[in-house]
Amino acid sequence: MAPFRIGTFSGIVMLGALTLASSFAAESKSATANAEVIKMDTNKDGKISADEHAAGAKQMFDTMDGNKDGKVTAAEMEAAHQRVTGRKATKSNMTAADKIKVVDTDGDGVLTIEEHAVGSRAMFEKMDTDKDGFLTKGELAAGHARMMKKPSR
Repeated sequence: MAPFRIGTFSGIVMLGALTLASSFAAESKSATANAEVIKMDTNKDGKISADEHAAGAKQMFDTMDGNKDGKVTAAEMEAAHQRVTGRKATKSNMTAADKIKVVDTDGDGVLTIEEHAVGSRAMFEKMDTDKDGFLTKGELAAGHARMMKKPSR
């Protein structure tokens, strides 16, 4: 079993990296985080619980799993990018294959629903910087900015 790596998983669980000028990017990150809170915050308390985050991650996996076989390939992830993120992939985004590698515990190049769920839980824990069991808009924005960077080669 390959080691589980955290650091750039947000590309699978959340929206793509924002790559414009820093002032626009900061404004966009806040808007993106706000949109994610609104989308996943099913009880409308202004923050995302672990259960709400898991449900959002499951919905994202289901969107990416084009042939509904319980697995997501790089091709399926690439095909679903715009539906999942609301924007086309750019060269600054991690490749789908790199995103899969981050949580592909068996190293087969395919993301299973189980691998995705484990990665989603780990991502939630990493983004929950105050360890209160909830993600705020600020934690989401900071988490996206940190974890959507391409891995250094």
